[in-house]
Amino acid sequence: SIFNQHDETFANAEALTDKINRMTGAKAVLCHLEDHETLRREIEDSVLLANATSVGMKPMEGQTWLPDPSYLREDLIVTDVIYSPVQTEFLRIAREVGCKKVMNGHGMMLFQGAAAFKLWTGKDMPIDHVKEVMGIE
Repeated sequence: SIFNQHDETFANAEALTDKINRMTGAKAVLCHLEDHETLRREIEDSVLLANATSVGMKPMEGQTWLPDPSYLREDLIVTDVIYSPVQTEFLRIAREVGCKKVMNGHGMMLFQGAAAFKLWTGKDMPIDHVKEVMGIE
């Protein structure tokens, strides 16, 4: 399930949903982020909840798109593609609720960097060293 604000970016979300449905075996469904009833129902049926919005980054630090902490539960895995700040408001709430696993965007950034490193140099990036330098687990 993909949720997007019903704004100027909604057409992009429609195109992405269509592409996923045409090119993969997955069945993507696009919903309005403002439809809180559907959002709650979809999160209840999910194992993983990923935030791929910029809400939580500058200039929206301290904000979240999540209507209420009660949408989350302890057995939910939560991730946020944002890597700065290290802990967004969304992740803070997920930790407070006690979600099973809570991850920021550092892993995504690390492995995108590794892919780019390989493309540019033809060599594998020393992932463990870079993780140490970045201060991530």
